[in-house]
Amino acid sequence: MQPLNNDSSYIGEASQINYKRSEKSPVVMAIIPAYNESASIGKIVSETSKHVSSVIVVDDGSSDNTAEVAASMNARVVRNRYKNGKGAALKRGLIECLKYNPDIVITLDGDGQHDPAEIPKLLEPIENEEADIVIGSRYQRTSYVNLEIPRYRRIGLSFIDFMNRNLINSKIKDTQSGFRVYTKDVIRMMSNYSSTGFGVETEQLAKAELYGLRIVEVPVTIRYKGLKTSKQSPFLHGMRIVSTILDIAVEKRPLLFFGLSGVILMIGSIITTVIVAQLYTKTTYFSIPLTLVALGFVLLGFMLVLISLVLHELKRIPERWNTRY
Repeated sequence: MQPLNNDSSYIGEASQINYKRSEKSPVVMAIIPAYNESASIGKIVSETSKHVSSVIVVDDGSSDNTAEVAASMNARVVRNRYKNGKGAALKRGLIECLKYNPDIVITLDGDGQHDPAEIPKLLEPIENEEADIVIGSRYQRTSYVNLEIPRYRRIGLSFIDFMNRNLINSKIKDTQSGFRVYTKDVIRMMSNYSSTGFGVETEQLAKAELYGLRIVEVPVTIRYKGLKTSKQSPFLHGMRIVSTILDIAVEKRPLLFFGLSGVILMIGSIITTVIVAQLYTKTTYFSIPLTLVALGFVLLGFMLVLISLVLHELKRIPERWNTRY
């Protein structure tokens, strides 16, 4: 085997990338973003390979031998020189998949949280042409209160789910699951996002719902016991997801965020104007500072309302396009 270099691609000696396309069996490729997962990546690649045509592991700047272990299991390894984040690693994997024109793409984590043995049941809705995207959901089986999710993660997920439902109007229960399946028609669309970190799952779903893609959730088992499923502070992890949700919410519901803020400012302008008028009536003193505040409120409020209307119309362009075509 040739040595693995930073920021390079590598194919193992018996790589399954050189598959033969068959009309009866679709070409299924798996993407596994990994960062310092040398202890688990070998088993994950081995188990995943039983259900797919080939496996691509994106080593996101690991300091251990994650890349070498994955390559020894005949995975194609794409290696980042530095740690760029899960979203960036997943995007690179999706772009790499596009080179081979697969029929189906599966994404799963490299830490052992997802069970590759459940891949076949995630493929069923795709193979039956019932879905464009399938999500392995930890909530479809039962209430997550009864699962082995750590309490701090349970609280964080509850808050994130609440924000998704109320700010983005998402109908998906498990928005943070990275165990997903995509048809070939949506792979390019799903690789077009801006999140570099853990906000990628939320951003992908927002885009999928915007374009009216069929999303199906299938119950899966998510493992937590004995696993270190996060390489960073849970608080920072959560805040980055919340930041992504807010960005999407502002883009998706501009009338609520910009329009409502503008209306509130204009109401403030009216109240300030009334105060100025009352002060002048009682004391004949005309307050220039308060007048300037009122003028600033009304101008800023008008601008925000105008921006909200423009963004709202721009947001409706993809919806109209889908309706027409």
